Amino acid sequence: MTIETAAVRGVAVHYGPRVTTGKYGRYGNETGSVKTAEWTFNYDDLPAYDTDILGVSIPAYAKIVSARLEVLTAFTSTSTTTDLLIGLESAVGVAIDADGLIAAAQATQTAIGTRGLGVVGAGALVGTGIGAAAGKLVVAPSVDDLLTGKARVVVEYIVEKVGN
Repeated sequence: MTIETAAVRGVAVHYGPRVTTGKYGRYGNETGSVKTAEWTFNYDDLPAYDTDILGVSIPAYAKIVSARLEVLTAFTSTSTTTDLLIGLESAVGVAIDADGLIAAAQATQTAIGTRGLGVVGAGALVGTGIGAAAGKLVVAPSVDDLLTGKARVVVEYIVEKVGN
């Protein structure tokens, strides 16, 4: 898949056959002032910092209302002790909080090894604002030995209102 980004306008153009991937995320339904963003990803293609502009981002100064991890396919690893760190980083790859949405203590190998399990995030960013940088989802294993797994992360947030 070839994606070209125009430097002046920041418009992405795609050439050739296209296979969509959920790791870039999508904006979901809005309920009043609460907005939703979600990402679906596989163990071997985790959301991480990239220079592209395709990924969904949470706007600067947004307040994270909630975050949840839904295990679609059980995660396994060779060490059986691999946890997931799920947080946000800025568009330039600087960590806002590496496990600020769902802490490693919540996304343990035991938890993520159970298909259908839902984990409600209690990371440091939940219930607070994310600061002056827009945030992109980052998911990282504590040990790089995942063998299987698929999950979805859903984040609800409120955008800061400017003016009246």
